[in-house]
Amino acid sequence: MGGRTAVPAAVAAWLGLLAGGATGAAGAWLVAGAALTLAAAVASRGARAAEAPFEARVWLADALATALVLAALFAAAGARGAAHHAALAAARAGVHEEAVVRLSGRVVAPPLRESGEPSALVAVEAATPPLPTGTRLVLRLPPGAVAEWGDRIEALARLDLPRPATNPGGRDARAAADAAAVAATGRAFDAVARRATGVAAWPRATAARWRRALERRFALHLGAGARALVTPLVVGDRTALPTDLASALRAAGLVHLIALSGLHVAWLAGAARAACAAAGGGVGARALAGALAAACYAGLAGPVPSLLRAAATEALAALARLVRRPLDGVQALALSALLLLVAAPGFAVDLGFQLSCAATLGLAALGGPLARALAPPAAWRAGRLRPAGALAAALAAVAAPTLAAQATAWPLLAARFHAVSWTGPLANLAAVPLCGLLLAAAWIGALVDAAAPGLGRPWLAACEPLAAALRAVADAAAGAPLALLPVGSEPGIAWAGGAAAALLAWSASGPRAAQDAARPLPRWRTAARAAGAVLLALSLLLAASARPARPAPGRWWLVALDAGQGDALALAFPGGWWLVDAGPRTPSRDAGESVVLPFLRWAGVRRLEALVLTHDDGDHTGGARAVLRGVAVRRVIAPAPHPGAAGPAASFGARAAARGDTLARAPAVVALWPPRPGADPAWAPLTDNEASLVLLVGEGRGRALLAADADSATERALGVPESVAVLKAGHHGAGSSSGARWLAALRPQRAVISCGRRNAFGHPDPRALARLAAAGAAVHRTDRDGAVWLEFDARGVRVVEWRAARRPHDAPARRAAPAAPPARPPARP
Repeated sequence: MGGRTAVPAAVAAWLGLLAGGATGAAGAWLVAGAALTLAAAVASRGARAAEAPFEARVWLADALATALVLAALFAAAGARGAAHHAALAAARAGVHEEAVVRLSGRVVAPPLRESGEPSALVAVEAATPPLPTGTRLVLRLPPGAVAEWGDRIEALARLDLPRPATNPGGRDARAAADAAAVAATGRAFDAVARRATGVAAWPRATAARWRRALERRFALHLGAGARALVTPLVVGDRTALPTDLASALRAAGLVHLIALSGLHVAWLAGAARAACAAAGGGVGARALAGALAAACYAGLAGPVPSLLRAAATEALAALARLVRRPLDGVQALALSALLLLVAAPGFAVDLGFQLSCAATLGLAALGGPLARALAPPAAWRAGRLRPAGALAAALAAVAAPTLAAQATAWPLLAARFHAVSWTGPLANLAAVPLCGLLLAAAWIGALVDAAAPGLGRPWLAACEPLAAALRAVADAAAGAPLALLPVGSEPGIAWAGGAAAALLAWSASGPRAAQDAARPLPRWRTAARAAGAVLLALSLLLAASARPARPAPGRWWLVALDAGQGDALALAFPGGWWLVDAGPRTPSRDAGESVVLPFLRWAGVRRLEALVLTHDDGDHTGGARAVLRGVAVRRVIAPAPHPGAAGPAASFGARAAARGDTLARAPAVVALWPPRPGADPAWAPLTDNEASLVLLVGEGRGRALLAADADSATERALGVPESVAVLKAGHHGAGSSSGARWLAALRPQRAVISCGRRNAFGHPDPRALARLAAAGAAVHRTDRDGAVWLEFDARGVRVVEWRAARRPHDAPARRAAPAAPPARPPARP
């Protein structure tokens, strides 16, 4: 194990799994064959060269043999990845949405309970209608349902197939399900769990009892604020994490602290080794203690990919110590990744696993060189400068691992989240030590209290100030202007960052033999390090200077985001972006944080010219606070307050708008409703819906009427604007809106309905849909179609197929006629 042969093997397997999932086994074999043919041609040409020495020909033969092994590994991994996706496709083919399924199966991971609505990962054993044996489902269980890892469960459930991303830049539920080998999700109306028995069930049952014992100690002795951080830190259950805390951790670059990975395993394994050393254990005993602690942690928290990677790395390091063979961090990482990818091919596309491997690569390859580079000069370690030197050394010891991990994880963060936390490196200097202390206090307190009830209270009490301090660090870092800086969806940023990470890791791998450490670096290694540094700087420069996506001159965009049961409309003009409403907020989901901000980051938007809040209903204003925290907003606009409908103006410090106000020009944004206070004494709104701010946007034949939650009475008062191409249907398609006579006179070409899937209100109403169809409008629904992207100019409107690419591309240069066929996604200037 002294070499690094596992590194190319792990890379080949990983790439093979990705290729097999994307192109199938045949595609993977084709790529492997082409690569092998190319390698053979190069080796043959070099071997035939008359001047080639014998050593060079031997090296070429070895290289060809290595290429043969790697190509075979790539192809085998491709076949494994293709089989994984084929099995998922077969399982999903048997899932019929809206149908109720009676099933029985085994719980194959610790259920998550903190939110009060338990969820469990179940492997199906029998089902009616039938499902393939082994099909994995995530079921939301009835409140109070008690099921543990390994239990047999019988349930009556309605299943849903995971959907691909429904918003640009949003979460891809299907990709996440593919990574976890989950065929479908669902809600169980009734569930009965039967305890697992027998010798085989003992390890999981024991782990489940320990986990619940820890959770009970935290619930008994910790306040809500401390518990919200301690439970994810120790057992990984983040289902009850408050949305504002999750937002702060994300913006501060600290969310990795509550994602179970190497940090948590390293602490527990280190504590176990220290305890073993205190008891007189030798090197082998300490190694076994660390590996056993890591394995117990994995059993306690369940099969979390990043945690399994860390536990496997710890086990391999222990094995190397036992057999007295050298094993450095990079080799251990590659071996653990290779073993886990073979066992669970879905891990190849799991974001947590990818980030864990990338960050660990940075720690193992770059941490040491970076620490030496940041260390204070030798002159600072003596005399009057000694205190300053000690402080600088301590800061370097904390900063080097953080910077090293972020350098290699940065490309993934840019590609998947389209943003970078510029406050993260500073926040981690304080948060990482606090997190270590909080972990120690929580573990020691819980274990001592479990063994001797009451004695662990001092340790658990210490969790309160530590959790408060960690929360304060997160809030302070997240409160900085644009703490999570949008970088857009330009792929060059991630590619440059990825190339930089690879070159830096390769160049910093260092000499393998101790006697070679004093020798100067080879030229190729120095060149690779310089190229990596230049590419990293280029990637960061591109990110810092990223410009938002904008429509071409004379055009504008309307993007109706899938925000669930609520409205969130993004408007892009040549002069900047507007947002009309920000979606709903519930205790478990904030559409501003989960839908609107990811879209704006994907589009590279760092400032909104206007945030328009049409009325004071939570399904329209719920996400506004998150938006105001996440991006700069030049002005907030709301309807003028009326005695019966105060509106959101006062709560958000908004400028009041009323009928006849022109809010923007080129294109025009005009308020059609409500009337100015006192202008119509006969009109007195009784609800906020009646006083909704209705906007007419655009010019000529390319105009959109945004009706907010206006009902048919308001529609009659609006009159009939000329040449409306698109109607954003009022009140989510409710039966009280979209009146027949008004629609017959308006005759929109397209109608957009923003509503939630299976919402409790029955939106859209079938009668409203029938009236829209009778008026000749093509209906787009966010609950079925996801985000609806429309492009307007003075001559008409067309649909933009945003799923055709990962970022905006040039729209075809053709006339945007009314009801034109779909366009390709628009371009970033």
